[in-house]
Amino acid sequence: MERRHHLHTISVILRELDMRDVGLTRLDYLIGEETHLDGADLKQLVHLASLDAMRRAVADGLGAEGALVLQILLLLWKNRIQKRSETPYIIAIRDIDLEMFLDLDEDRVREGLRQLLPFVRVDDLDLYLCGDIELSLEPLLKKDGRLADRLDLVWRTTHARALIEAAMEAEEAIHCYLGQLQERVDPQAGDRLVVLQTWWRQYLSKERFARPYDVLEVRSDLCAFEDQTAELALVHDGFVGLLARADEYGALFSERLQLAPGARLQALRGPCRVRPDRLDRPGRRLEIVR
Repeated sequence: MERRHHLHTISVILRELDMRDVGLTRLDYLIGEETHLDGADLKQLVHLASLDAMRRAVADGLGAEGALVLQILLLLWKNRIQKRSETPYIIAIRDIDLEMFLDLDEDRVREGLRQLLPFVRVDDLDLYLCGDIELSLEPLLKKDGRLADRLDLVWRTTHARALIEAAMEAEEAIHCYLGQLQERVDPQAGDRLVVLQTWWRQYLSKERFARPYDVLEVRSDLCAFEDQTAELALVHDGFVGLLARADEYGALFSERLQLAPGARLQALRGPCRVRPDRLDRPGRRLEIVR
């Protein structure tokens, strides 16, 4: 009997976790719990989301005191969200700290908190109005569904440009090495050189994107361009290892592409998201969420 109760409890918990996953939105995959982005990539998107939240709140009638309070809360949120969290939209602060940040008296801070109520989610209103402030920015951030589209566009454009720049530099470096083969290659490295030249020809024959690379085209299919640059990186680094002299250090492809690893994962995720039904239930199939 006790074991059955234990299993029922586990089942309920797993159901709740699945329900939480079902509720994930596109915004969650950019700045929320499920994003791969980190560092400068995440900071840029959070900054844009913060500006957008303030713009829409004021346009929807948020008063002067409420706007001042929201400004500080968004600042705290921007600092907090860069640390991984299962509650990425929650902010907690005391009213006395808000007073110090704003240099406002208690009455104006309380008025600002009241003005903010229609725009955020507060689970315990009594505590909130008594100064123990905990709120969620989720309603404000997710109210405008187009925010996720705008953030996605900014990130994809930035990432596409970085990929294109690194790819062009790598291809130019390979052409440079190919032009210096006779004077640089070690006679003992003939077999390795044949392999690299074969890889290079194969890379050129399988290219999916025409030169000069177009940002809009690359942005529309980041997965494909990531695949192409991964092949380019293999060829490029092979030539660097074989032909670059120690006194004129040749950069590896990863050094040409100064991006956090999470950015590549985000690009490879593509326009669809695959949500597994918990790994401890292997009988379930993966579900594609568009």
